[in-house]
Amino acid sequence: MRATLWVLLRIVLLAALLGGCAAIRQQQAQNCDQFDAKRKQTNYATEYRFGSNAGVKPLSRGQAIAVEYELSVDTQRARPCTHVTIKKELTLARRADIAFTIEESWEFYTEDGTRITVKQENLTNQLKQSGRYTASVPLPIPRGAPPGKYYLVSTLIAKSKAGAETLAKTSTSFDVITQSK
Repeated sequence: MRATLWVLLRIVLLAALLGGCAAIRQQQAQNCDQFDAKRKQTNYATEYRFGSNAGVKPLSRGQAIAVEYELSVDTQRARPCTHVTIKKELTLARRADIAFTIEESWEFYTEDGTRITVKQENLTNQLKQSGRYTASVPLPIPRGAPPGKYYLVSTLIAKSKAGAETLAKTSTSFDVITQSK
């Protein structure tokens, strides 16, 4: 009788455990579906905010100089179906009297050096004067992102009729970890 009761208790506990795992997987799928739907409405463009031009003088020669250009992320570990927020800080000294384009290029790499994607943005209308700028940009971690280390390399480029000049290059990294089971 005790053995039968013990076997029955084990069966009930196993069923509860399996049901709980299925419920967790279903919740994760719902979260990813909500994430995918929200992602379609999210603005992923960089929008720099001007802070101050105190101590940053306009240039008298050349096009522009990136005095400071840094990237950081709000977390070192991210899960699929979430966002990593990329924080950017830029101190730019530039000439206001000549026309040129300022572009930012992002490149995403896996740990083994495989390039995943490239994104280029024209920031000319946002960076019109010398000064300090900041931006926060969400980066979606898709449902199928494999676990591992990811690198973001960002390059700031000035382009004119005379050619292109790299103003600065910076990078950051984060890890994608698996969904909890």
